[in-house]
Formats: sequence, structure tokens, C-alpha cells
Amino acid sequence: MTDGRKILLAYNLRSYGVSPRAWLTGNSSGHALFTADYWSDVAREAERGLFDAVFAGDSSQFLGANRIDVDGLDRFIAWASVIPNTDNIGIIVTASTTYNDPYRLAERLLSLDHLSGGRVSWNLITTFAPDSAANFGLATHPDRKQRYRRADEFADVVVRLWDSAGSGPSVEIRNTNFTVLGQLPLPRSRQGRPPIIRASSSAEGRALAGRLATGVFDSALTLAGGQEGYRRVKSDAVYAGRSPAELAYLPGIRIVLGSTESEARGRVDELFLNDPLTSSEHRAWFGSLIGTDIETLDSERPIPASVLTAALTSAIDDRDAVRASTLKLLGEQATLPVHEQLRLTRYVSGGHSTFVGAPDQLADRLEIWFRGRAADGFVIAPDLTVDTLPILVDEVVPLLQRRGLYKHEYASSTLAGHFRDASGLGIEVPA
Repeated sequence: MTDGRKILLAYNLRSYGVSPRAWLTGNSSGHALFTADYWSDVAREAERGLFDAVFAGDSSQFLGANRIDVDGLDRFIAWASVIPNTDNIGIIVTASTTYNDPYRLAERLLSLDHLSGGRVSWNLITTFAPDSAANFGLATHPDRKQRYRRADEFADVVVRLWDSAGSGPSVEIRNTNFTVLGQLPLPRSRQGRPPIIRASSSAEGRALAGRLATGVFDSALTLAGGQEGYRRVKSDAVYAGRSPAELAYLPGIRIVLGSTESEARGRVDELFLNDPLTSSEHRAWFGSLIGTDIETLDSERPIPASVLTAALTSAIDDRDAVRASTLKLLGEQATLPVHEQLRLTRYVSGGHSTFVGAPDQLADRLEIWFRGRAADGFVIAPDLTVDTLPILVDEVVPLLQRRGLYKHEYASSTLAGHFRDASGLGIEVPA
């Protein structure tokens, strides 16, 4: 029994997959990402599996010549090409409050929402990368406090503008960052307004999510970490005067899915242990994580406690929650030698829970987190975007359905409806 709740699933179209060499090892060619067919084909396949949404991140800075495939297409244009080729699946559009204008963004998101028939959501982020500023003619990047203050005011403007659509009241806002007078020349959305997703677990972003969001994307490395995040998000909704069922907790999970566990583990070993370039990249990432050149450490001995303590202190001081949670995980297995720590962390550099194994094992993992109040659903990021999705659709989804954890058909044609249906049609969940 799941007290009426069903698992929410979103599929992450992060380029060809989270594997650094996905564009070389999967069934996609190096230029497929830049075609409309790629985006529509993946979205249609996810819809065949009754996924609630497809998702892709976005950024405002140049990521380097070897990373251009990650964020190559304008997200609004890419998703606009998907809309005519899908019927029910939601589309989560990432857009930053740091380098956008609230009126234009509200108009673009609501326009896309109308074209989709009410299937669009806004993944509200702030831009953390300092090198983004120059792309917008600015000499300096706003500090954290400024970015979050702007995000709060930006979100309030967008919501007020959406509520002004149709016969809604005209907007008159004058705050620290914006002056907006008027209303959107568009009808009201079928969803009422497009749902907001908040991709943040920071203290500054929590109040905004509690007030306005429908879902929170988060990083949780362990079941206990997911349970802590779940309680925190539900409490934020209650504090804002809402039901905890109105705010979904959606941690990310990075997966390598094979027909057997040994097949999946073999694929990871081949990539991270046998590919010199990928191995080198991972060693460099691990060194930056612990704040020490790992070539100076004895690979047969544990990481010195002083190194882990200093790194964790630095992460906490920098308010880097992802790095801090990863370091805490290393601390829990502090007796392992460096080479084994490298092996175990080869796939967790994004700060998310990771899975390597077979379909039944993945279904077990999702069920344990869901029933254990560590998640309302998951944002699945595969190592190979195209290759992994049919296995999820044909093997993992039926397993979840047989366990009573997943829907057998879409009950709604809007994304807001998918969230309501998954929450148990208003059945409240414990905070």
C-alpha cells in the first residue's frame, strides 16, 4: 500500500548521458543532439513509459570546447520542437532569474505552456558561475545575497503576471529590482499557472519553494539524506501555509542500467578504469573534492582525517551543500584506502545518489526510497540517454506498476495534474 501516492518520474536529457564519453559509446551520433528528432524521439519514448516529465538543465556560461554538447541548443526552441510530437508528458524548462527579465520570461513560459496544452513547468534557478556576468555586459557577478533577493522578487513578479492573464488583475509592482506595470496579453493557463520547480536546497531558496513551488529538485547521496531532505521540504510547505502534499521532493539519481548487475558494473569499469582520459578527469575531480593533490597520497592507505576535516570545513564555509554531502559520505567510509574511494566515487561527482545494476535492483531502490519517505519521485539521469530509456520503459516501469507504485495510464493531460495525481489526489503525507 502507498496510501494513494504514486511515484513521479522525470527523465533528464543531459546531452547524450552523464557518462563523459556517452557521445562516443551510445547509439547517438555526435550531432544528434542538435536535431529536432533527437529531442522528440526521447520525449516520445519517455511518454510511452508514462513518465511525468522530461527535463534538461541550462547554463549561462561557456563550458569549454569539450562540453559544448551539454548545453548546445536554446531550451525554449528545443522544447517547442517536442510539443507537437507529444500529448501528455510534461516539459520542465530551466531558466535563471539572475540573467533574465521577469516580464519576458513570464510571457515566453506561458506562451509555451499554451502551445503544449498545459504541460510546461519552470525550473527556477539562480546562476552561480561568476564567468556568466561578462556574457550580459556586466563587470561583476551578483553575490549570493543579491542573487537570492532578486530570485524572490523575480518569482513574485512572474506569478503575479501569470495571474494577470485573461481577466486577472493588472500588475503594479515596484520592488528593489523590478518595476512592472500592466498584464500579460495572453489567456490564463489550463493549469491555472505553470508549476514552478525549485532546484535548490539552500536556506535562501527554501522559503521561495515553500511558498510557490510544486516540486523541489535536490541532491541526496543516501537514504538518510533523502529522508532529511523530504522532511525539510514538507516542513517548508507547512510553514508557508500549504499542505505537504502540494510540494513534491524529487532527488536526482544517476544510473547505469544493464540486463544484469555484472553487465552494468562492467560498463562503468570500462569507462572509468580503462579509459585513461576519463580516469584522469575523475582523479582531478576527486582531488578538488578533498582539496589535495591525490598524487601526493598513498593509494593503499585511507585519506588522512585532517584532509577530510579541512575539506568539509571549507565546503561548509563556502555553503557548498553538494560538496559537503559528498565529503560526509567519504567520512562514513574513511577506513577505505584511496584507490577504493576513487572506485566508489567514480560516478557521484554530481552529488546525487547513484545506481549501477539491473532493472529489478533499480525498482527495489526506487521503492525503498519512496516507501521510506525519502522521495516523492526521481529525476533519472542515465549514463546513456538513448540506450537506457527503453530498458526503463519496458522493464523498470512494469515492475513498479506490479508493485502498485506507478500509474498504468495518464489520468491528466497537464503537468500540474500529474503532480496532483501522484500526490494521492490530495491525501496528505506526513511532514
